[in-house]
Amino acid sequence: MSKSIIERGLELANSGAYRRVEEIEREVSFEGYSNAAQHFAAPTFRKQLRNLMQSSRASRLV
Repeated sequence: MSKSIIERGLELANSGAYRRVEEIEREVSFEGYSNAAQHFAAPTFRKQLRNLMQSSRASRLV
C-alpha cells in the first residue's frame, strides 16, 4: 500500500463507483488498511468524500 488511507478513500470516492461513505470504508478495510473506522469517523473527511462522490456521479451523467 503506497497510498495513505486518506488518499485511497479520496481516490475511491472520485471513481464514481460508490454511493455511500460506508462502502468506501468497507473497501479500504478489505484492501488491508487498518483503523479505517477511526479515519472515516471524522466529519470533515466524510463530508469531503460525500462531495467527491456526488460530483463524480454528476460528471458521469453529462
